[in-house]
Amino acid sequence: MDQLIMRWRADLTPVVPDAPDWGEFVCRNFNGTDEDIDKWLGIVRFGLTSKLEDKAYFEKCMYAYGELEFDKFFIVEKNGDPAATLAVICNYEKLEGYIHMVACKPDFRGQGVGTRLNVEAVRTLFRAGMKTARLTTDDFRIPAIKSYLRAGFFPDIVNEVHRARWDAVMEKINKA
Repeated sequence: MDQLIMRWRADLTPVVPDAPDWGEFVCRNFNGTDEDIDKWLGIVRFGLTSKLEDKAYFEKCMYAYGELEFDKFFIVEKNGDPAATLAVICNYEKLEGYIHMVACKPDFRGQGVGTRLNVEAVRTLFRAGMKTARLTTDDFRIPAIKSYLRAGFFPDIVNEVHRARWDAVMEKINKA
């Protein structure tokens, strides 16, 4: 089944959000080292892949959209333990961003990490001059979708099948 799409528009976001308070967590930029690649692989195996992948998988995923800008690629840690990741890929010709490979390890879910990462993503989109952005997600990722909605993303209804799927997702969100 194809993924659902969400969109963001700068003109619908009234102000650049303040930097989030990370509390016990640290949000930093990916640094390109093998150690950081291993940390990233350890995070994305929980929800985005079915197993622990290798460096070739990282390169395939993260360089598929062109240049990878490390200042737009985040790793979140708590006490040195990798917790979550998110990358913002920018198309400077179209002024469109792509929110890519968002993942959080199960032990850190429900602690607001995704919400804070999405705020960082929106701040990054503004700083980069992006006018729009998109992301893809799955129907079952209800907590993530709620976080995307709070950050200003909205469903993109591309066809009637997606409309029905979004209706079902929104019904689940409204019951939560």
